[in-house]
Amino acid sequence: MIAGAAAGNALEFYDFLIYGYFASDIGAAFFPGQTPTDKLLLSFATFGVSFLARPVGALVLGAFADRVGRTRCMIIAVSLMTLGSALITFMPPRASIGLAAPFGILIARLIQGFALGGEFGSATALMIEHSPGGESFAGSWQGTSQNIAGLFGTAVAFALSQLLPGPAFHSYGFRIAFGIGTIAGPLALLLRRRLKEAPAFLAQKEHPGDIAEAAHNPLSGVAIAAGLVAIGTAQTYLVVYLPTYAASQLHMKSGKALGAVMLLYVCTLALVPWRLWIARQFDQTHRTRFMIISCLAMMAAGYPAFIALDAYPGALMLFLIPLFFTVIGMYYNAPLTGFQGMVFGIRHRGIGLSVGYALGIAVFGGFAPFINTWLVAQTHDPRAPGLYLAFASIITIVAILFAQRRLPVTEG
Repeated sequence: MIAGAAAGNALEFYDFLIYGYFASDIGAAFFPGQTPTDKLLLSFATFGVSFLARPVGALVLGAFADRVGRTRCMIIAVSLMTLGSALITFMPPRASIGLAAPFGILIARLIQGFALGGEFGSATALMIEHSPGGESFAGSWQGTSQNIAGLFGTAVAFALSQLLPGPAFHSYGFRIAFGIGTIAGPLALLLRRRLKEAPAFLAQKEHPGDIAEAAHNPLSGVAIAAGLVAIGTAQTYLVVYLPTYAASQLHMKSGKALGAVMLLYVCTLALVPWRLWIARQFDQTHRTRFMIISCLAMMAAGYPAFIALDAYPGALMLFLIPLFFTVIGMYYNAPLTGFQGMVFGIRHRGIGLSVGYALGIAVFGGFAPFINTWLVAQTHDPRAPGLYLAFASIITIVAILFAQRRLPVTEG
């Protein structure tokens, strides 16, 4: 069940990671512009605009998941994600078809954004509804699947940077990477066709007037869920942005930067037992104080981290800084997914989680690479992205305080 539910999240993260890693090459192949920075900004803008389709997909597919079922929604979502990957893989360059090329990339990203709007909510709802009393433990596998996909995606990009000559890597390396994601889609689909709905969901469908559900206001829950992912999303997409940052600001070779990020994911996966232990502890206590301390630590470390990277540019710092954030952010990230799910009752969990997560990702994640690039360009300060992390931390701390009121008290 966990493998099938998390497969879509892994595929999502792989595709978006690959887009971030190859943003400069995608910009050069498909987007107009006078300078490489112009093309990069257009590429990242498309990366961000596609996230605006997520709330639409969240409304449509999230409602479908609550009304019809989580599993059928998940099958639709992964099918659409695969279609988007295939379009990017085979889209002719702008030199061949003109403005149809950037328009085609935008359509592909909008399809993926729509699909992903319903992916997280339905898959997470299925996982935690199959795991009463262990919601955070089950939900934590969503983050673990991202780390697995991150390692695989970075390894693919790194291998291509080593195996292909420079011009070939920048010309069609991203097509090979997206082609691999396209092939993985049907495999995820096969896993999902075996999944069954949780007994709690089926029982609620038969008795929709459950009084316990009335205690949860789905509208306020959406705002809370969006805020809960702010710093996590900013941190995640900072890793996506780092190879581009290293190339444009530190003038590092792509292979060297990708190698550092790949090692980062290896170390992150080694921390999975700790992550799962923290999630288990949260299920038993529902204590949020450690989540808040973790967010405060990330807020304090954002700007100094970029000062260190600017002072000691190199693969070592490119590896150490995200690893440092992974460690200090573990008490926030480990219980996060299950925590979000518990903000909603079963009857509104699909649409509530989908819309809340989609809004949070769209606002704080989809435009993070663009905002970071823009901040550096406007301030001429390569350390400016650290300020974005601090801002996102404040948003998340406020959301945690409101979300805590919705949890059952288990502390002595």
